[in-house]
Amino acid sequence: MDDTTNGPGGAAPDPVAGLTAAAREVWAAENRAAAARLTACYELFRQCVRRDNSRGGDQVRPGHAVIDPFDECAGFVVAAMPISTGRAETMISLAADLHERYPALLAAMTAGRMEQRAAELLARQMATVDPAVLAQVQQEVVDDYLAALESGERLGPRMVRQAADAIIGRHDPDALRRRKNDARRDRGVFLRARADGMATLWATLAADEAAVLAERLDQRAAEFAHPHPDTAAAGPAADPAASADAATADMSDYPLPERRADALLSLVCGDRGRTHATGLAPDEPSPPLRPRVTVFAPAPGAGAGTEPHVEFARTGDSALAALLDMLATSDGATLDRLDPALGAADDARRALAYKPSADLARRIRLRDGTCRHPGCTVTADNCDIDHVTPFDHARPDRGGRTTEDNLMCLCRRHHRFKTFSDWRYHLSPDGTLTVDAPDGSTILTRPSGPLAAYRRDHARTDTAAWTRQQTRNPDPTTDGDPTPEPTYWTRRAARHRTERRHTERRHTEPRPAPHTTRRWWTRNTPTTSTVEQEIRHLLDELLDPPPF
Repeated sequence: MDDTTNGPGGAAPDPVAGLTAAAREVWAAENRAAAARLTACYELFRQCVRRDNSRGGDQVRPGHAVIDPFDECAGFVVAAMPISTGRAETMISLAADLHERYPALLAAMTAGRMEQRAAELLARQMATVDPAVLAQVQQEVVDDYLAALESGERLGPRMVRQAADAIIGRHDPDALRRRKNDARRDRGVFLRARADGMATLWATLAADEAAVLAERLDQRAAEFAHPHPDTAAAGPAADPAASADAATADMSDYPLPERRADALLSLVCGDRGRTHATGLAPDEPSPPLRPRVTVFAPAPGAGAGTEPHVEFARTGDSALAALLDMLATSDGATLDRLDPALGAADDARRALAYKPSADLARRIRLRDGTCRHPGCTVTADNCDIDHVTPFDHARPDRGGRTTEDNLMCLCRRHHRFKTFSDWRYHLSPDGTLTVDAPDGSTILTRPSGPLAAYRRDHARTDTAAWTRQQTRNPDPTTDGDPTPEPTYWTRRAARHRTERRHTERRHTEPRPAPHTTRRWWTRNTPTTSTVEQEIRHLLDELLDPPPF
């Protein structure tokens, strides 16, 4: 029998078709699950609103004491899902928009025909549509999108936006203009430090402004890629130093993004060092560069393995060589020396004052790195310094002292949230924060700043050193002899003790009675003579000589 004709139609089922159908069903199930998750977030948000309305009653609270139900809902979402606060807020906002403004998008997701990413994109495109025509616009947008999918068309984000804008333009042409005007308020330059010693810098600009900047970067990158012809024609005899600079400045083999990175730094900070190679005007203005650097330097006598650590204020840790290169071209610098020991900046007198000192505040920001509320990623430089145990203004000595173990960074929004909500915060001396939510869940947040990272690294070093110490001498305070290190002399002494035990055993233990039926190889077992022992000791000392 042929194995290819075992189906009802005489042909075997195609495994590829079965796997494709399974993938399609999983995709639809993911879309339905995403719709269910957004529905749960929306219902949670409504419950937080009702909870907030019943909490205040008829009592009018001042503005600073008002807890936004949106913030409370985001806290519960972060407690339920291992996500950041920003992602939770995005999820809640999308859930509210889909339920209140775009029910057609939610219906398509619930049916498994639209993924969450597409729903987010279409919702952003229709954000400025007039509510009077929004229902008709969104239905046409959804029908057009699903029809394209059913026909086999696979649309990228750009094509989806263009198709949606074509429909929006027919019903509400002013919506496109309003969206463009609103988008101009999104301008900005953003910086994010990475864990590999690099940092990501990106900008959101108007299209015309971005085009001008891109053109200027490409021009400067081209100058870096090809040395100036006048310099190249002069030859090494005219200016050997300039010729050497030109040789090193030839970056034609570097990719364009890397040359653009150098060009951006040249445009912003000036580039006097490449004047010979690029032909730039030597009198081109160069803004002064004054970096701010933090050096973690333990106090004298802190022990071995506590080398200083270099930390740039905005971009993270770096090598000492990078610091030296920056200082060589800078016009002054700010170097902050910081003792990483716990409570090194605490002061008994200042502990009874409400406002922390500048050194203590900077220390807390270097320890925390970000806002300490669970899931929040606001940088510590943009946060308040808050007392975990509230400061007692009437009797400061009764609690809430201004010390490192009672201070943490909170953004302004979560600062108010902690003060006026029923969430409970507990801070351990190493900076670990425990947050108890009203629903019974507990969340841990650990500091992510450079000071906390430095402490964790050296804690691991201290643990390894203690393990080695326990191997050598478990109790150094006792009068007993510590376990010696495995040196030449300790090995020699151990070998002599073993030989003495063997010698004593041969002299004290009775010899076995001779047996006439022993095999010849037993009867003729060679014995080690005294001369052989002396030769063996001599060889051991030659192969393992003493340390001198």
